Amino acid sequence: MEMQNRITWDPQELIRLLENQLDRLKIYRFDSRYRSLLGENFMELLGRWEKDILSRRDDPFTLVVCGEFKRGKSSLINALLGGQVAPVNVTAETVTLNRITYGPHSNEAVLSGGKHLRLSDEEMERDRLEALMRQTGFSFRQIEIQRPIEFLKQAAIVDTPGLGDAMDDFSGLVEEALAQADAVVYVFSVNYPLSQTEQLFLKTMIVPQKYTDLLLVGNYLDMLGSAADYERMENLLVSRIQNLLPGQKPWLLSALDERCRQLGEERPNPAMEKELGEHFDRFREEISRLAEEKKELILPDRMQRLARGMIAEVSESLDALEEGLRMSSQDVKEAMNRVQEEKENQIRIQEETGRRIDSLIETMKGECREWMGELLDDMQQEVSTLSDISSADLTKYYTFYCIDTIQEGMNRCIEQHTLYLYDLLEEISAELSAKLSKNAVNSSYGFRFTLDNRTWTKGDNVSYVVSKIGNLALLSLVADGVAGAMRQKEMAGRTPDLLRSISRQYLSLRASVEQAVSSVYGKLGENAKKQLAEYYGEKIHAAQEQVEQSAMVARQDEERKEQIREAVAEIRRILGQIQKELEGEG
Repeated sequence: MEMQNRITWDPQELIRLLENQLDRLKIYRFDSRYRSLLGENFMELLGRWEKDILSRRDDPFTLVVCGEFKRGKSSLINALLGGQVAPVNVTAETVTLNRITYGPHSNEAVLSGGKHLRLSDEEMERDRLEALMRQTGFSFRQIEIQRPIEFLKQAAIVDTPGLGDAMDDFSGLVEEALAQADAVVYVFSVNYPLSQTEQLFLKTMIVPQKYTDLLLVGNYLDMLGSAADYERMENLLVSRIQNLLPGQKPWLLSALDERCRQLGEERPNPAMEKELGEHFDRFREEISRLAEEKKELILPDRMQRLARGMIAEVSESLDALEEGLRMSSQDVKEAMNRVQEEKENQIRIQEETGRRIDSLIETMKGECREWMGELLDDMQQEVSTLSDISSADLTKYYTFYCIDTIQEGMNRCIEQHTLYLYDLLEEISAELSAKLSKNAVNSSYGFRFTLDNRTWTKGDNVSYVVSKIGNLALLSLVADGVAGAMRQKEMAGRTPDLLRSISRQYLSLRASVEQAVSSVYGKLGENAKKQLAEYYGEKIHAAQEQVEQSAMVARQDEERKEQIREAVAEIRRILGQIQKELEGEG
């Protein structure tokens, strides 16, 4: 056995060592002389890190569940806990970050200014929550949920908002949750297995963090037809992630099936009941095993992550102070000028890149229109081959088949073109492409296709308006079966009037597709340029802060500079001691 594997950590001793060093830093925070020497911003930085480190020492094993919108994250959590705990069927208006911990049954919305609002279980339902937000005038960003559920004794669960959904408001909360995770469960749908944008999010936002554990979970497994479909799906996913996460296999589950099993209700896929139950049981056992196995390791791992983050950020601020100690008044003036020049240069780069994004968006819109036009041509030509399908089956299935096929085509276009945007922004900064992956556009769009369904409505006209934001997983299931049924079944009867009606509607369908392309690609471009502006804004702000901090030091007299020099050296010694203790050398 290697020596490194024989070394163990005493969590309480590690906390004691860190607390001792943090206490040494407190001297600088609460001494007015040092606050004057080193500046308020530096003291706030020390205080924030101390609070973060000490506030997390008593936290249980924390499991963060994330993924794109409508992938069944909340349903998976409810199935894991065996009850209706996390809100489901949320909309962009009601989306919240939910922290679920062990304790007496309670729900509290976290408001601004340190205020909390108690919520009843009924008010946790989507419609009631929306009404309560309107009534109070508050937008609930975070909800603290406590339940006396045995599973929560070993793990706290954080249910994050769907990526791409209202992330302008929630990105900070989600990033904070991910940074504090002891393990991450990333949920995707087996109907859309780990798209390129999902893989990019994993690559840019999760894998670099080196979390204790990452579990990839494919939900809606009940929608696959058989065990053979399961094996094909697993092989596909393994091939997709082999470069990103070599050797890792995804967990394929059905949260819906598990809840039906718990409630004694009819299961969604009777042919796969045994396999679905076994898969979920193994997943629950794995989470429990992780929580138990990591119980003694969580604290050292968490404290090390936080302490190393503190060392890196505080050291950067000390660098600025030391730079000021070396600067003359002329150096300060030149540094200010350089910052102004850099600001103007970055504004020029931002404007130039914005024009490149606009040009790329126009090119991509043209390609999407061309690709979708070809798809619609093929679909319209196919109408003439459907004459052996009964009118009842056409009215029952064709709308779903038509809409889902168009949506799938749009999704493929958007996914491919989003990669082009990533490539453009990656040229500037990996951080910028990470921002885009975190704030991906939720490309909502809808299409209308109407058929006269005499079987269902006795002559009433039925309109289907299907949106990508809706229950796309169910829609995909229907469409998958429809395509085969419409081509393979030999049905009697011809329906020329209905087929003519279908053909006539392709003109308006093309118009709605054109409108969707313009809307979605417009949002895609706007989002990319917004991330670009924020990226350069943050860079300019950081550069200005750093030079101002250096200038503040440079303007001091020699006596105060010597005092600052001594304080900086002592703080570096403290950080060095923390580093040694983290590495087991102290």
